[in-house]
Amino acid sequence: MNYEKLAERIRGKKVIVYGAAWSGKTTLVLHLLPHLGTTLYIDSDMNYPIESTIRRLKASAFVRRINNFPLAIKAMEEFTGDTVVVDSLAGLISQLYERETVGSPRINLLSAQYQEKLIRTAGKFKTAVIITHVGADFKTGAERIRINQALLRYIDMIIKVDVENERRILRIRERKPVESPEFKW
Repeated sequence: MNYEKLAERIRGKKVIVYGAAWSGKTTLVLHLLPHLGTTLYIDSDMNYPIESTIRRLKASAFVRRINNFPLAIKAMEEFTGDTVVVDSLAGLISQLYERETVGSPRINLLSAQYQEKLIRTAGKFKTAVIITHVGADFKTGAERIRINQALLRYIDMIIKVDVENERRILRIRERKPVESPEFKW
């Protein structure tokens, strides 16, 4: 895989990288870092040797282990650099379940509000990459990106990471983000 070409393609965009657990999402993003400038890497999953991989790849990245939305947003606001990576959205959302009662409708509301603030704050960077997982659409049984679906309007590119026959396959969709949709009457 030519990481430099892929990094060139995502530079200047807000990107979602998603896929099944252990499909290579984090590995993919780490290999893009040397080509994306000075990076703030927010590690909320804390299940991968991020620092040693960054050193081996000679990337310019500052790793912050943060597992809640307010601290992640604050770190993004304070950091001056080219790129932000949030790995992963699921790690930040899980903290909400610790604060709220399971099944509480507030979890969905808080999650949506925090995700919107996170994505808007990510807009200050030249490039923003948010890693998340595949979820299930319980109505249709199809898979979907685990992110508040309304927030996809801010995203320029979606990269799905699949594994087929022990090979990583990337499926890339580009689109024009819509900050404020216009409604015609």
